[in-house]
Amino acid sequence: MNKTHQRKHSGGAWTGRFARAWQAVFDTAARAALLDEESVARLRRIQLVGMLGVVGHPLYYWIWSHVFPQRYENLGLRLLCTALFIPLLFASRLSRHGWLSPYALFAITVGLPFAFVFFYLENAGALAWAESVLIAVVILYHFSTAFATISLLSGTAAAVAVFLLGGNSMASIPWDAVLLQLPILAFVIAVLFVIKIDRQVLVEQKQRGMAAALATVAHELRTPLTSLAMTVDGIRARLPRVLPATDPQLPVLLEAAERMRADLAHVHNSIELLVANSKDPLAATKALFDPGTAIHEAIARFPFEPGHARLVRIEGCEPMQVLGNAQLFELVITNLTKNALEAIRRAGKGEIHVRCAITGDSIEVVFRDTATGVPPHVLKQMFQPFFSYPAHRGTGIGLAFCRNVLRSWGASISCDSVEHEYTEFRIRFPRPELRAELLVGLHH
Repeated sequence: MNKTHQRKHSGGAWTGRFARAWQAVFDTAARAALLDEESVARLRRIQLVGMLGVVGHPLYYWIWSHVFPQRYENLGLRLLCTALFIPLLFASRLSRHGWLSPYALFAITVGLPFAFVFFYLENAGALAWAESVLIAVVILYHFSTAFATISLLSGTAAAVAVFLLGGNSMASIPWDAVLLQLPILAFVIAVLFVIKIDRQVLVEQKQRGMAAALATVAHELRTPLTSLAMTVDGIRARLPRVLPATDPQLPVLLEAAERMRADLAHVHNSIELLVANSKDPLAATKALFDPGTAIHEAIARFPFEPGHARLVRIEGCEPMQVLGNAQLFELVITNLTKNALEAIRRAGKGEIHVRCAITGDSIEVVFRDTATGVPPHVLKQMFQPFFSYPAHRGTGIGLAFCRNVLRSWGASISCDSVEHEYTEFRIRFPRPELRAELLVGLHH
């Protein structure tokens, strides 16, 4: 009786451990909060391929060895591929490690194109393995084109090399089957390319549609927001007339009205950003302006919460001229300020430092906050449209808008960050006098 109970208890414990292990493999919800949708989808693809490899290689070794025996099988290679795929099951947990991507490329290359092409050659181009190679190609091209092409070419080359080093000659390669397979492979890859292009077109259409929708919504919101702002201004003006100066409620109500005004101004700035993003920056009027003045005006108009204005320090912005649009540049600074303050709020610490300087042939604006910083995988995607960090924090169009605007002026923006320490944006404008000299030289 005790032994039976122990076996049941042991079985229940192993079942619980197994369930918890698989739950850990697929539980990406917490980590998804730190990633954009594209990164989450890529990690899930890696996990699913890992699961296919861990299950598929042992399963098909048994099928091709005992159910439908093939000419050649290799248990050692199957076990190696299975072992390589196991870490891919935990891709979401390992996403913070820089070695995950190269390891995934290596493991998938060995487990799919290398193994499948090698078995294809050893089985003299058998139909089952010809179809398996096609399936491997389809799986590969669900990843990026560069990833799939590198994996396919390197895996195939390695498989041919190992096949020949194993004592086979060039004449042992099933050339008729290979030549018959090549046009089919080329057609499959071409179809996969067309599907990828179609997906990209759909993404671009989605971006244009969202921009148009945002512009429409922004236009409709302007009128009620203006009305609310006027109402708040009226309340602030009348409160001192209605309540005596000694009334303790007067400063509280005035502070509340001021907070409402600041919130309305913040929403208005966000709407202006949406409207500007929906338009072509190239169509905006360009003229010489002083970036230092634009920075001071953007910060002065920013709807800071009480006490937050003192966190911003503007340094060394002496009078200088750059070519662009002052109003759009103020929106760039407003967006960077908003993001930095949100990071400071999350971290519970930090300051914002803005400085301007002439460096060589460019004028630089450095915008730095000492709050949360961002991890390397986020840094690579900072300027992608609709990317936000943390995920779903905003629309994800702010930094993409900043980059597009600056590029339209011949300027650039880059980001450097150390997680938990700082995030620094560096904006570079070409010096107008050097640009004019270059244009004169080109005309001559």
